[in-house]
Amino acid sequence: MEDKFHIGRQIKSVFEQKEMSVSEFARQIHCERTNVYTIFNRSSIDVELLVRISKVLEHNFLEDVINEFGLSSTFRPQLHLHIDLNESSSRDADHLLHVLSKMIEENNTVKS
Repeated sequence: MEDKFHIGRQIKSVFEQKEMSVSEFARQIHCERTNVYTIFNRSSIDVELLVRISKVLEHNFLEDVINEFGLSSTFRPQLHLHIDLNESSSRDADHLLHVLSKMIEENNTVKS
């Protein structure tokens, strides 16, 4: 199956976009330089290693796997927020409070 999802090729593709040296990448994921090439050839990978790679390359490979295998519909939707308080204005905070209030209200209505 040539079109089968291959995590190693996905990692290699993102790695190449980052313009990072193999030595630096290996150091940051705590492995030998030669192991990086082995990772690129893997069709499966240990989750702990994948998490380290995701952090170093700033790419969510776990989400790639979930999407590729159609698992996203098996998980309940969740709200993911990232708020940089240094850049947030009062207006932004008011808007966020409004949105959260609406979500809580809708959630309470669904539960009733």
